[in-house]
Amino acid sequence: MASYPPVIPPNGANFTKVIHNNTYPFIDSKTKCDHSGRAVFISGGNRGIGKAIAISFAQAGASFIGLGCPDGFGDAKTVIEVAAKRAGRPIPQVICIELDVRDSKSVEKAATEVQRLSSRLDVLVNNAGFMTPALSVVDADEDLWWKTFEVNLKGIFLMCKFFTPLLTKASDGLGTVVNINSVAAHNIRPNASAYGTSKWAVLKFTEFLLVEQANQGLLAFSIHPGGVMTQLAEAMPKETHTGFTDDPTLTGDTVAFLTQRRREWLAGRYLSCTWDMEELLQREEEVQGQDKLKVRLVL
Repeated sequence: MASYPPVIPPNGANFTKVIHNNTYPFIDSKTKCDHSGRAVFISGGNRGIGKAIAISFAQAGASFIGLGCPDGFGDAKTVIEVAAKRAGRPIPQVICIELDVRDSKSVEKAATEVQRLSSRLDVLVNNAGFMTPALSVVDADEDLWWKTFEVNLKGIFLMCKFFTPLLTKASDGLGTVVNINSVAAHNIRPNASAYGTSKWAVLKFTEFLLVEQANQGLLAFSIHPGGVMTQLAEAMPKETHTGFTDDPTLTGDTVAFLTQRRREWLAGRYLSCTWDMEELLQREEEVQGQDKLKVRLVL
């Protein structure tokens, strides 16, 4: 049999002419973003990409930043508070909640705690993720393979189940869900079946969520954080590590920039933090008119 796939599918890496690997003036959270008085919750917010996103929201003036993770928060709270102060912003209320996104009771408890401590929730960032060792379908450990779906897909389902009522509660809120996704959703390569399929499923789940909740005021989209060297990425084959050169500040500032106002045209779409946001915004009419940046059946 011939090798598969016969045609390498596009993954959108070069959708914009300009590609970034670090933050840049157009999206700088200290000067071009304003989240004054807003509340955000970030799963997996204690390190890496999640921590960078929290810092960007702090620098943009968010007043409430909730972090959820299952294994300790280290210096995250202090770093976030210092970032806000250095940016000339009021120090936000930073709360750290023990959270296992796979566990319904844990997620419900976190949502209840956020509701108790904050009168509103504007942005939910589903950042928690998991990746199996790089093994083929034949060689993979079935429990680890399925754990990928429990964290990457079930985790987002549970977060949206319990946090959506908070997001749509305030009539003047942003009501925005950002699902941290991956270009892996569009790539087909060996030894990546669990992670790639789970990320693809998140793209479809995001649209199903909107079918049910958009008329209640919810906005949701998915975004690739860039090739950031995180603990997750370190587990990938060493030959892939040369591609992880993007700074997490790029992710943080992009997410803070895009969510500072409701951008209805992004609903259900896939974006990448490496894309140039100025060019992307200029292509709004094209993206909407041709319904681009979504997973569709080619006929």
